[in-house]
Amino acid sequence: MPDFEATLRRNVDRRSAWCVSDGEDVAGGMLLGGAHPSDRWIRWLAVRGSSRGRGVGAALLEKALWLFPPPCTVSLDTFGEDNPGGSAARRLYRRYDFEPGAMLDPGPEGGSRQRFVLTRR
Repeated sequence: MPDFEATLRRNVDRRSAWCVSDGEDVAGGMLLGGAHPSDRWIRWLAVRGSSRGRGVGAALLEKALWLFPPPCTVSLDTFGEDNPGGSAARRLYRRYDFEPGAMLDPGPEGGSRQRFVLTRR
């Protein structure tokens, strides 16, 4: 993701971004949002390629869910099924009971995007 670490740094102080560090580098990060407590968003969640498969994405997702207590919906947009690079993220979101929803406009690389939504009661 272009400007990944710069975007994180700008938003950590605002408490709208969180990250996981492996000691020297940012292993992963997420940007949160939502104007209303019942409608929350994970604006993006990214894990550095060298840190994948180590639980970084799950740790970030669990932090978001802790910050977004029920009742609310939590939405995020991720790669569509035609992008093999997004398969791990899609599995992660499904493991946490996010439901695949609407297909969205293609991303900058040309691949499809899909919204995932978790309804927390």
